[in-house]
Amino acid sequence: MDIASMSTAMSNMQTQATHATKINSMVKDQIETTGQQAVQLIQSAAPVPTVDPTSPVGQNIDIRV
Repeated sequence: MDIASMSTAMSNMQTQATHATKINSMVKDQIETTGQQAVQLIQSAAPVPTVDPTSPVGQNIDIRV
């Protein structure tokens, strides 16, 4: 293999590696954004009701044996 073709091959490999790194970064950013959106959706879908500690609700349990 001559020097010119080896140089071209190495340049192509470097370009592919750079491209793969950039794509991986973009995919990671997209996954993080999707995860944040999923958390926001979960939090907005089921709001936690406020509990009144002085309320008698839930203090007694009826059990029939």
